[in-house]
Amino acid sequence: MQQPIETCVCVRSHDPNPETSAETLETVRLACPALRRVFLPDNVWPDFRQWNCRVDNISYHRSVILLALERGQLGKVTFPIHRYLINAGSVRPNVRQQYLKDLQEDWMRYETAIERHHKFRMFLGRLTELQFAEWLEQRAWKIVGLEALRKGSDIEAESNDGLLSGFEVKLIGTEDTDFQMILQSLAGKVVADSVSPYTALNYLLFRVYEAAKQLARVKNGRRIAVVIVNELTWWRFEVQLRNGWIDWTEPRFLGDDPAWGKFLERQQLTYIDLPADLPQALSKIDGVWIARELQDYEYRLEYETALR
Repeated sequence: MQQPIETCVCVRSHDPNPETSAETLETVRLACPALRRVFLPDNVWPDFRQWNCRVDNISYHRSVILLALERGQLGKVTFPIHRYLINAGSVRPNVRQQYLKDLQEDWMRYETAIERHHKFRMFLGRLTELQFAEWLEQRAWKIVGLEALRKGSDIEAESNDGLLSGFEVKLIGTEDTDFQMILQSLAGKVVADSVSPYTALNYLLFRVYEAAKQLARVKNGRRIAVVIVNELTWWRFEVQLRNGWIDWTEPRFLGDDPAWGKFLERQQLTYIDLPADLPQALSKIDGVWIARELQDYEYRLEYETALR
């Protein structure tokens, strides 16, 4: 029988003291299948424990799991794992192995700060997909499929009026340019770099394009591209979105920033028809949702645009 999620020790666990939180987590982990079977399995835990017992004086990276425990939000991280991936204390047999690998919080074992940042984004992207599925359920959507359990769109859900939709979820967190600036500031270097508002918006539009290309495999129902922007990064897009800089009827990349040009060249190795293919790809999806991820793992839908 499935254990009620609310009874798991992780839901009520909280240790605000960074000096003792790792010890508390060790105890909680042994009783929580979401932690022991998915996030921190036995082959990951020793290195995780050792790494988090010392201070990262270069990039000040901290574990998502530990920070959630210290902030009293561990249940918000573990809940979707319990909800979708765990049954009777074990991982469901149909959970895809790549998802289990990506959801292990072992990104801190990589040698350089930028490598850790890349792996961290992958880890957080997988977690965000499941958290967003939970967010949909809280708004009366019925989850009928997850990529974590089968091939297809990230999330397949049915609205309360019976309409089926496929969702592709893209997370925009602290991007590499921002992260390099943070590293330089921590090292005491003068930071004079900036990102063009056109480049920022182009990047958001590119993530919508990525989602649209993946949604092409959805055969039934609506196709919705979802971009979730982290609270710390929201300021990069707020003015452009509020003032309608994207013409969704004829989407195109704006400006001629050299950095954006180099980024686009790299993406053309995968998407050879960019940027000409942008309007065509977006014309095949039904909508774009742009949501804001608040610091307490809450989501706020800021923009909902119908494309057809």
